[in-house]
Amino acid sequence: MPTFQDVLSAARTLNTTERIRLANAIWEDVPPADWPLPDAEWIALAQRRSAEYDEGRMSATTWPEVQARARRKAGLNE
Repeated sequence: MPTFQDVLSAARTLNTTERIRLANAIWEDVPPADWPLPDAEWIALAQRRSAEYDEGRMSATTWPEVQARARRKAGLNE
């Protein structure tokens, strides 16, 4: 079985688009229960943005819209 270093070395030979696709595919396989916990700075930012949204000072975009925009910008339209 390949080691982490073997896989990492092989991944680094991919072009940028392929590396991004690989990272996304791997991340999507991580169950939410195993996600790392956010740090205090991230929590404070999320709370501030949530308050701004609740007060009508910020609008929201759906996750599929955010993903589609990011894929377009990265040239990953499939």
